[in-house]
Amino acid sequence: MLFGFGLMGVGIILSLLSKKNWKYQALVIGLPIGFVVFAFINAIAIPERFLIPEDFRGVVYVVFDQKDGKEKEYEGFRRIYRIPNNGVLFTKFSENQGLLNQDFYFIKNDGSREKIDVLDVRDFNENHTTNLNPSEPSRDRLAVFNPGTMGQTTTSKNEKQYIFTAFTVGKYRDIVHLNYLDEEYIKTAKIEQNKE
Repeated sequence: MLFGFGLMGVGIILSLLSKKNWKYQALVIGLPIGFVVFAFINAIAIPERFLIPEDFRGVVYVVFDQKDGKEKEYEGFRRIYRIPNNGVLFTKFSENQGLLNQDFYFIKNDGSREKIDVLDVRDFNENHTTNLNPSEPSRDRLAVFNPGTMGQTTTSKNEKQYIFTAFTVGKYRDIVHLNYLDEEYIKTAKIEQNKE
């Protein structure tokens, strides 16, 4: 990438030093810069906000492209996902790809929000850890783990396939024991939703 930007810079300098008219120079300079800007903008995902019941602990699934899913909701340009008590949200939004910009909040009983920190399971030291983290977080710290994980259910001929994102809410010492990607749980939640 750096090599490409370097070549683009050399091309811009050579174009500016040439004796061509300004329209040609603008075209030669504008096209590569425009392409880079376009590619950068398309690489950024739409910002997302997850609103989670304050007592929820476990794996959250957001299942995309559901005709009978929750309506699309925004706060400004940010997508809103209101997670139900069972942790599985079926939404009409399509999947969101690119550089993620996500934040997570607990929704309290009075409707107020409390921001939830994000941690990575690799921040914690285990027996197999070769490079120990000297600033390991508390294993009792409540956080979101592994956001941005995308998945897809396997399917047989008669089953609908689900594309989803998943993450875990809890404390490290509890979440390490969870079955992180449980396709059957999603299918069961869909059946229960259809009964309502």
